[in-house]
Amino acid sequence: MKLLAILLMLVIPALAMAQQPNSAPVVRTLVDPADGIVIGQPVQIHVEVLFPGEMPHPPLVRVPEAPGAQILRFETQATTIRDRLAGQDYVGQRFEFVVFPRRGGEIAISAPEVTLLDRGGDPAGSAKGEAIRISASVPAGLDASGPVLAADKVTASESWSPDPGTTGFKAGGAITRTIRRQAAGVPALGMAEFRFTAPGGVRVYVDPPVVEDRSNRGIVDGARVDKATYVFERAGSYALPELSQPWWNLAEKQARTETLPGLTVSVVAPDGRPAEPPRRSRLLWLAALVAAVLLSALILIRSRLSAAWQGWLQRRQASEAFARRTLLREARSGEPASIYRALGTWLGRLPPVARARVHADARLGPLIAGLEGALFSAEGNWEPRRGADLAQALANFSATSANATPARNLLPPLNPVYLT
Repeated sequence: MKLLAILLMLVIPALAMAQQPNSAPVVRTLVDPADGIVIGQPVQIHVEVLFPGEMPHPPLVRVPEAPGAQILRFETQATTIRDRLAGQDYVGQRFEFVVFPRRGGEIAISAPEVTLLDRGGDPAGSAKGEAIRISASVPAGLDASGPVLAADKVTASESWSPDPGTTGFKAGGAITRTIRRQAAGVPALGMAEFRFTAPGGVRVYVDPPVVEDRSNRGIVDGARVDKATYVFERAGSYALPELSQPWWNLAEKQARTETLPGLTVSVVAPDGRPAEPPRRSRLLWLAALVAAVLLSALILIRSRLSAAWQGWLQRRQASEAFARRTLLREARSGEPASIYRALGTWLGRLPPVARARVHADARLGPLIAGLEGALFSAEGNWEPRRGADLAQALANFSATSANATPARNLLPPLNPVYLT
């Protein structure tokens, strides 16, 4: 019995020690590129967590938010890596993040935070990597007041429907402009927000943008589709203005602009007069005249009613009030991605001063920041009840309130949701 007790005293501690790592994990932080960075350029941050011998469970890694930059992680799965350090075999994972400098100068990025997990997936400790600093320049020819697009390749194209070369336009008619932009290695959030304007006599209605980004091993190719409909209210000749997408060519190191040419459209008044009938007997002539007038009036009224109804629907759906009601409905649902899309549409229909008051509001500001953190931070968290809080804060908010505090120097609204 004594021998058995002694063996148990030796074996049990040995088994317990075998379940624990021999030492703390090694956390390495790598930056690519390390220098020569320009504003808006995607910078890769690789966080490597290495365990001596074996990895009990893949850890959780997050990089805290950094003032003046946007930090995204596009992939949910890390890459398994192996290394040998000081004669010891290590195994672990590499986590990839992308940093987009949104201002020039030096930007401090806090140390990555690592949550260690035991074999069952429960928290068992923590570790930290190394804080880093990057320096971003603003090359001549770039406007840093808005999102700057820096990539190796950017394309932009547009189409019109119906085809203006084969279609005649009458008052009450409309034409739709569809613009597609693509950027290599950069998400669509770096693309400028177009301001669709129209001359007098034409109304323009803008759809929410459609984002079609594609992610592959931490590299995101951005794609965005913008659509606007121009409705002609009366006859005349109208020049629909051109639009442009400025960007910085990383390969050639020079500023470029993708120009989308406008369009000149001639619009005629609706033809409501019937053709003059041939000479016949008085009775037949009067009957034909009455029938033609009634038919023309019916066609004219139907066309105008249809155009008025479509115009009212489009004006309603393009209004700030409609976007606000949509945001209220999505907020009550508690689903963060839907809330963020509705929030971006509503903010886009507010003037700049009102948008600044939204972010500076004591209740809305923190809730919006929490929503962005939940979507674009690896450790963010969003609970459905916070959507109800956002809906209540929005219901009590007035963009013209004099009680709003001065706006802080905020980043523009960040990317739509990137889920892979």
